[in-house]
Amino acid sequence: MVDEIKVFRCRICGDPYIGTEAPSRCPFCGAKTKYFIDAADWNPSEFDVEVSEKSHMNLEKALDLEINNAGFYECAMDKAKAAGDEYYIAKFKALKKVELEHASAICKFLKISVPSLPAMLCSDGAERNTKEGWCREKKAIESYSQFRREATEKRLKEFFGALIEIETDHLSLHASKL
Repeated sequence: MVDEIKVFRCRICGDPYIGTEAPSRCPFCGAKTKYFIDAADWNPSEFDVEVSEKSHMNLEKALDLEINNAGFYECAMDKAKAAGDEYYIAKFKALKKVELEHASAICKFLKISVPSLPAMLCSDGAERNTKEGWCREKKAIESYSQFRREATEKRLKEFFGALIEIETDHLSLHASKL
């Protein structure tokens, strides 16, 4: 018996996933299984949300957080490469990709292009970069909690709630090495 291959879509980043079942975490943005739907049920206007002025401002702040965090993780990944540390290369590369995916999703709501990553400073040591990453993820969780409370749009409440869950996973990942 051959397992049936299906196509799913993540409601947080919009990316498709092919498999026999939805993944436990989106391989692109980190969202949990509950945000996956059958691709046939995808609403092409998922990101076409009329946003209030406050939510627009909060989306811009969220974009700044995600772009800066992705830039930080790129620096941390480069430092890990220089040290030849495969675990931290993989960890920081994956975190960079996820943060960029969040930035991309935010840009879909804002109807703008994803900005370039800024050059960021980081430590030469992976442990210090892990501690800095933990602080960045904690700040993101606090910000997204506020943005979710302030959002009047149901879709943005869901989106910021998903980001809180994802960044909490990142916090746990960092905490395991502190």
